[in-house]
Amino acid sequence: MIYFSFHKFIKKFNKVFLIFSLLIFWGCAPSLKVPEVSKEIVEAERLKQRKIALFTYFERNEKLNNVWYKLLIGATPFCEKNLSPVYGFEVHNKKMYKEEDIKLLSEKYLLDEKFTIWYVHPDLPAAKAGLQVNDKILKINSKEPKNIEEFLEIIKNSKEIGLVIERGGEILDFKIQPIKGCNYQVYLIFDESINAWAAPSGKVFVTTGLIRFLHSEKELAFVLGHELAHHVLGHITKKMANVILGSVIDILIAATTGINTQGAFQQLGALVFSKEFEKEADYIGTYIAARGGYDISDAAEFWRRIAVEFPHTIAEIFLATHPSTPERFVFIEKTIQEIEEIKQRGEPLLPSQEFMKKQKEREIEESN
Repeated sequence: MIYFSFHKFIKKFNKVFLIFSLLIFWGCAPSLKVPEVSKEIVEAERLKQRKIALFTYFERNEKLNNVWYKLLIGATPFCEKNLSPVYGFEVHNKKMYKEEDIKLLSEKYLLDEKFTIWYVHPDLPAAKAGLQVNDKILKINSKEPKNIEEFLEIIKNSKEIGLVIERGGEILDFKIQPIKGCNYQVYLIFDESINAWAAPSGKVFVTTGLIRFLHSEKELAFVLGHELAHHVLGHITKKMANVILGSVIDILIAATTGINTQGAFQQLGALVFSKEFEKEADYIGTYIAARGGYDISDAAEFWRRIAVEFPHTIAEIFLATHPSTPERFVFIEKTIQEIEEIKQRGEPLLPSQEFMKKQKEREIEESN
């Protein structure tokens, strides 16, 4: 009887709770009459925004390539053991995109099963030979590459390239002689952070947040020069070696004492010489930007703007991986002064002979 009464109480309580909940939600319902929109109109706007996003990404990539190619060529004295032919064009095909994006991109670009050109640097061999955006590549060095890896491999291993192009129904032949540049690649990624970094396998990543933050092409050259400097100075390899050494110490301590360091020495290894690496990259990166043809006279101002957006970078922090913004500003100002003095003397735009000698010794050591 007690169970029956309790069971009836629960049923009544549930009904009251349900009615009370409905009254609350009904009482909080919107009261304004707003315009109705159809799913079709929303879908049309979605596609329009998708198209704007795609084309903006391509425009930003063009800006990136415009600077990057100049720096690869300007940096050649620093990477003589890691050079590749530079033609100054980029290709794509249908296989690289989603079906929806193909339809949108087709409003501006010719997309085909074969590779077509989407970018040509205005000052480099491809443009001088007459290549244009939307040229369809029928053959390269008498071959029809099956994928982008095969296409790039042909370019990398050729002293010159012969292209058979289709343009507006006309078949054209081109012979293009490359110039030499450092063998590194740049990639634009969707990310809100203001950041760029050098990664293993010769890659540099740049965020869309950074592209929006930068005021000019020369600021972009300054940032990219810094990241390129990390590669030509061998910092990526050195950092990885320091991390591995730290991991070995963690393992040895665990094996001999039973204490789990939780990767403390691995993390410490990542910090070893980190500030010094950053200073070196600032130094050589400024030279690379100058050698790429950019006016670096006010390059250091970039760090004042960084300080405005990220005030914590102004202070010196123990075990910080980067120098403070005041330190970087003053250091780069001094580097700029050094470069200007070299220009005034009419000497080759290179750091000291001692530095270049050490750089060549490092390249020889790594190649062995």
